[in-house]
Amino acid sequence: MGVPKEIEERIIRRVEAKRDDIIEFLQDLVRIPSVTHPPGGDEGPVQQFIAKKYHQMGLTVDIFEPSDVAGIQDHEGWWPGLDYTNRPNVVGVWKGSGQGKTLILNGHSDVVHEGPHELWEHEPFGGEIDKGRLYGRGAVDMKGGLAAMTMAVECLQECGITCQGDVILESVVNEELGGYNGTLACIVKGYHGEAAIVLEPSDLKIEPGTKGGQAYKITVPGVGAHQSFWWEGVSALDNAIKIKKAIEEFEKIRHHQTRDNELYSDPLIFPTPAISDSVYSFVAGNPAIMGVPYETKMELWIDVLPGEDLDEVTKSFEDHIHNAALLDWYMKDNPPKIERVDMRPIYPTKMPSDHKIVHDLKDSFTAIMQTEPTICGFEAACDAMMFNMHSDTPALVFGPGQLGSAHRPDEFMDIEQLVASVKILALVIVNFCNYETSH
Repeated sequence: MGVPKEIEERIIRRVEAKRDDIIEFLQDLVRIPSVTHPPGGDEGPVQQFIAKKYHQMGLTVDIFEPSDVAGIQDHEGWWPGLDYTNRPNVVGVWKGSGQGKTLILNGHSDVVHEGPHELWEHEPFGGEIDKGRLYGRGAVDMKGGLAAMTMAVECLQECGITCQGDVILESVVNEELGGYNGTLACIVKGYHGEAAIVLEPSDLKIEPGTKGGQAYKITVPGVGAHQSFWWEGVSALDNAIKIKKAIEEFEKIRHHQTRDNELYSDPLIFPTPAISDSVYSFVAGNPAIMGVPYETKMELWIDVLPGEDLDEVTKSFEDHIHNAALLDWYMKDNPPKIERVDMRPIYPTKMPSDHKIVHDLKDSFTAIMQTEPTICGFEAACDAMMFNMHSDTPALVFGPGQLGSAHRPDEFMDIEQLVASVKILALVIVNFCNYETSH
């Protein structure tokens, strides 16, 4: 049963009336730097700010460092070697009457480093607004999602609406760079529901599946020589170009293997369903030596999609690179070193596309946007993996903003989409958890 039109309109009016508050709350979050820098991170101050907000909303607030959760360091999903001092999770529970379903809304407060400030046209932590966009590191990934889920609950409270089921707001630490221990700590501590929405930037697409994958470091050898006697050496740069071409060939193979994946088949959204040719770091030679490069190092990521086996795909990639090297006169006897970057295994996951939360999100989106939503897979990996692998709470991704704006200078959140997401989330909460109204 859907939400009556009168309740829907009341929620929409309340969100519109709080537009400035929604924008200001996101600005406040962006202006508190919370950069992750393994093994530590700077999430403490922003988490304190969020905890204060949850207290003001009358939520039951739980503040805890992930490593302090009983039994977590023996859990199969725990990734060791990280420091959580002054990096607490903050959970706020809006208690229901006990008659409805529990919904978890999850977001991470850590952000990646902002990089050189001179590459930004807007202050990285300024929260500046320009032509309908709010700029700053974390604006889209994913303090926008944290703002949306918090303000959706506050708008419902101010509408005089309560829920029959619990709504659990999780502001977690340590998601970026494959941490994920923050969300795992919430799971192990006992926060469970009938569904979870991870508020990563999905451009308001409903995404029941997430990618997995593996980061690689490939070291390609050569023979150094004086640049005036280059013929006496073997250029590791030339060899690396050959390996790069092999990576391109592997991506073409993967394209054919994954083109029909049920969540990644739309070529307009996913020109390449499973990315492999994504070298994000490359080092060749040494200007202090000024000679033929004797070694190159590159790092890259390869995607694995829901329904695929992570170990099978990674083995096929390693075999492909090894076989390509065998075709080269030098590398057949001096093969490149292929190493898996030391990080937690990132598995692809998905939840059932016919689950009630998918239907309720679809209905709520349509009511607000007056069009049908797109249902597909998330372009990357995220904390939804932890729910779908290590709990009985099925999770999907849905949130404001475009993922392509993240991890780059002038990251931004589209303000209209932020406000729309608050309306949609408020509606999906009352749809999924059932509601009661005081007036």
